[in-house]
Amino acid sequence: MKTLCLYYSRTGHTKKAMEQLAELTGGDLYEYTDGKDRRGVIGYLGACLDSMKKSYPKITIPGNPDMASYDRVMIGMPVWAEGPGVIGRALIRQYKDKLPEDVYFVVTHMAKTDYMKKIRALDTLLGRPAKGHLSLRTKDHDFTEEINTFAANL
Repeated sequence: MKTLCLYYSRTGHTKKAMEQLAELTGGDLYEYTDGKDRRGVIGYLGACLDSMKKSYPKITIPGNPDMASYDRVMIGMPVWAEGPGVIGRALIRQYKDKLPEDVYFVVTHMAKTDYMKKIRALDTLLGRPAKGHLSLRTKDHDFTEEINTFAANL
C-alpha cells in the first residue's frame, strides 16, 4: 500500500513520530507549513492563539506530492491550546477533497491526557471518519512502542 506521511512540527516531536511511521510503512515523508516561524515562547503563544481562531491559513507542501497517487495518508500534527493545531486543521480543510479514502490522524502532545475525543473532531473537518487515530504523549515519554503497534495494525 503506497503511503504518504505528512507532518507539521514546531518542536521536532511530530517530525520524529512521522519519520518513524514513514520508515515502518515505507511511506513518503513530507512536511507541510503555513510559512510562519513558530519557534520559541513567542511562536508557541502565537500558535495557541491561532488555534483558538476560526480562520485557516494557506498551507503549502514543499515538493508537492500527488495525493491521488497514494492509497493512504497519515497526517501528523501537534496539539495546541488543548486541541489539534490550526496548521493541521488547515491542511485537512484545504486538501480534504484530494485525500484518498484511507486517512489516519496522528497528534502529539505533552499532557498525560488522551486527546481521542478532540481528535475525532478532525473527522468532522474531513467530512468522514478517518481510518484511524493515534494520540502520542511526547513529554518524558518514548512513544516508539505505540508507533510500532499502530503501524503493525494498519
